[in-house]
Amino acid sequence: MQSIEMARRSNRRQDRAVARFLGSIPPSQRSRSAVRPQPEPPPGQANRVYLAVPYADIAKVRALGAEYDSKQRLCWIPVTADRTPFTNWIVDESALRDAGINREDVLADFRDAMKSYQLVPDTIIPDGQWHCANIETRNGPRLNGSYRLEFKGGEWRGYIRNFKGASGPWRFKSGRLSREQRAALEAQDRERQAARDAVRLAEQRSIAQRTLGILTTLPRGDHCTHPYLTKKGVGAHGLRLANGATDDMASLLNLASFKRSRDQYLVVPGRGVDDSLLTAQVLGPDGSKLFVKGARKTGAFHLIGVRRVAELASAPAVLFAEGYATGASLFEASGLPVVVCFDADNLVHVAKELVRVLPAAQPKVVCADNDQYFLDGALARIAELGAPASSSPETLAVFAGAGEQGREVVVAGAIADGNWHAVAKGKYRLSVERMRGLVRAVTVDIVKTADDPHVRMTTRNKGVEAGEEAARILRGRAVSPTFISLVGRPTDFNDLATAEGRSAVTCQLQAVLPFPLAREGFDQR
Repeated sequence: MQSIEMARRSNRRQDRAVARFLGSIPPSQRSRSAVRPQPEPPPGQANRVYLAVPYADIAKVRALGAEYDSKQRLCWIPVTADRTPFTNWIVDESALRDAGINREDVLADFRDAMKSYQLVPDTIIPDGQWHCANIETRNGPRLNGSYRLEFKGGEWRGYIRNFKGASGPWRFKSGRLSREQRAALEAQDRERQAARDAVRLAEQRSIAQRTLGILTTLPRGDHCTHPYLTKKGVGAHGLRLANGATDDMASLLNLASFKRSRDQYLVVPGRGVDDSLLTAQVLGPDGSKLFVKGARKTGAFHLIGVRRVAELASAPAVLFAEGYATGASLFEASGLPVVVCFDADNLVHVAKELVRVLPAAQPKVVCADNDQYFLDGALARIAELGAPASSSPETLAVFAGAGEQGREVVVAGAIADGNWHAVAKGKYRLSVERMRGLVRAVTVDIVKTADDPHVRMTTRNKGVEAGEEAARILRGRAVSPTFISLVGRPTDFNDLATAEGRSAVTCQLQAVLPFPLAREGFDQR
């Protein structure tokens, strides 16, 4: 109550200061400087422009016609208002350049960072959305990367993903904004985000309807043969089959640049908790994966073993997995319905959706990918710099499975002490994060030459961490596969089925289920 009263007093003092300032301005000048009503901005555009006003100038700015947001303690004007009187307090491109934040420099720096992750930069779109990108492979460019870049809260930040290698965050380190400028930009971000969210929701609904219209024209993939299914050793469960030469793949994916081909594609529908279609994943014969551009993927999932979400509730147990092939292997080894969540991050989102509709007493098992090679990947990047083998190698125990499983890794070509070390082709810094005796995360900083950007990568066992978090939300259990041999770096239950047979999957599932698996007793649809 005391803080509320203090805020009221502050506002009253400001109002009195404004009144005094207005009294010093001739009426004719006052009317010209006031903000006049303007038409509403178009959908998706923020209604306000927040101003970076020092406390001493608040009375002056309000006298010119600006409004005051007492909750955020910021002045603002309508986005359609004449901005001329408020030029000194608007954080625009000119103000950012004066603060050392130049858009061209940002894009050039981010382009270099993309190259360091083996991505092939094209036109960079800094809109805060995920965009696909090619990566360099032995067989030429492949669409196995993505990036996101945005200016938010006064900082340029991004994230770069190489789905065949390392991924990591990026930040533009130059420039410095005042406290008032940063506060105005943060408020502007919130305003814009709310407007964008409303437009995006409407767009996602429209895209989903169009995708559904195309999807229903495609033949079912039951009992089909496809290179992806053959390679993974699984069947088609609830899939559609698309012909790259005759079906409109560009419209299905909402991707005008998609080129026709003779390839056959598997289409995995992604639904919401109300069974409505949200998106679709397209699997190519080479293992490439694409989602419908602009569709809602967050919280979307594919069901194997049942047709509708309501049917999950009557199953003896429900399994959760990341990818389609993993989910198919789990279903074929157990007969239990599987919720395919598409990736580790989405496991958590789907868990939050389904925990509201599934019985609390029903066993729920999250079958996580065991991404245990995160330290190995960091060491491989350091080895590219020509780091010599250490005469006294260190052995580290890394987080290698659900339930605090560990695996020993010999660190022979690097020193994990958090300090910079110069080597033949640059320098590196390797830091590890431990919890209960296990390395849970690894951060590696790499600089190849003085002209190259500083690249930082933080990696962890993301699959198991996401799986355990999803299991906590579902009040279930998390399990990750264990392997007799780690040759080839297997990670998921499909890898387990391929390497050791379907019975190995059944055996590891049985260990976490409260009833015996009887595959023939479950209705397989």
